[in-house]
Amino acid sequence: MITYVFWVNGYNKDISGFSANGPMAVLAGCVGLLFMAVIIHFTINNIPIPTLAQLRVEAEKINSKRLLVVYIVATVFLTSIRFFFGDAGGADQVLVTISSLKWVFFMMYGFMVWLTKKNRVVFVVIILYEFASSLTSYFSNFKEVLLFAIIISLTFVNNIRPKQLIYGLLAGALLISLLLTWAAIKNDYRQFVNKGRREQVVAVERSEAISKMQSQVADLSWKHYKMAIDLSLYRVQYLHNLSLSMDRVPYLIPYQNGAVWGKNISFVISPRIIFPDKGIYNASEKARMYSGLKYTGLKEGSSFSLGYFADSYVDFGYVGMYLPLGLLALFVGLIYRTFYSMKALNLLFRFGIINITLYNFISFEADGLFLFGRLLTNYIVYTVLCLTFFPRLQRWIYKKA
Repeated sequence: MITYVFWVNGYNKDISGFSANGPMAVLAGCVGLLFMAVIIHFTINNIPIPTLAQLRVEAEKINSKRLLVVYIVATVFLTSIRFFFGDAGGADQVLVTISSLKWVFFMMYGFMVWLTKKNRVVFVVIILYEFASSLTSYFSNFKEVLLFAIIISLTFVNNIRPKQLIYGLLAGALLISLLLTWAAIKNDYRQFVNKGRREQVVAVERSEAISKMQSQVADLSWKHYKMAIDLSLYRVQYLHNLSLSMDRVPYLIPYQNGAVWGKNISFVISPRIIFPDKGIYNASEKARMYSGLKYTGLKEGSSFSLGYFADSYVDFGYVGMYLPLGLLALFVGLIYRTFYSMKALNLLFRFGIINITLYNFISFEADGLFLFGRLLTNYIVYTVLCLTFFPRLQRWIYKKA
């Protein structure tokens, strides 16, 4: 929320500078996040917290070489599963979840390394590989591996010592510099790698992509970084759409009384194989309607979301918006409790599943349809895997008595 204030300050405006409802959006956003946090807290509060000794016992059960093999196989075969199946229609979201399996094993391996103090070099090599291999993708998803590595390191921190604080600040500075550099070059880079197509694809050789990226980075100046900072603050704050929606609803457009969330949920739970005419998900269309901004959409090969907080406001107003937010928080708590209670699985395995299943929940800017869809699909697919495949896989991963 604080980034919204920084963003408007960057243009020498007060908090109402871009929208009369800027202050109300900040207040509603902060109260909403606090409300959701309280609900999640009470949902999972009685779950016992394992001790470090218990976690080390769980880590010692794992055969590190076999877990590494599982991670490599998942990386080589599962990350390209969507490409193998092509246009999978309604099954595409299931394939997205399956392709994320490698991150479960990545986190499991990282937890094991952190607890046993072994195989550190191997894990660093894995991080460097993931960083380098994702650097030239269309979205340059190097952020994921760094974020997951940070989550792993923070999981076991009980007390913050000066040494840990220094390391944390250095890691944060490195991550911010990488994100700003990417923000400064990404528009031109994406136009280059997709060869002007209105698709989110890489249509050039990896060597060409790397060469283009290197030349762009070499030409960066403070002016580029200043623009990148402004753009990044705008993308991170994401309260602007909420404030603009408050400007327009109900004064120009009436409250939707549940129609927006109803459409979100019905779209997610209506399989395309049964409802072939349900249409194509286009988040930009909704964002344009309620924010009044002229966002580009699928025809231009892009997508902009209104945000699930704005979805909730447009439906129910200042007070009623907390109903869908509260229900979403309950669902997140249910997901956590479900996977934590899978006692047939190693605790580290469960923690990996929980983190990857809830990964999309960190995105404040996520569209309600996308967020609910990803959470529900992840929940269903991983629950099925936990009850069928994962116990068998775990028996193979475990050390033999």
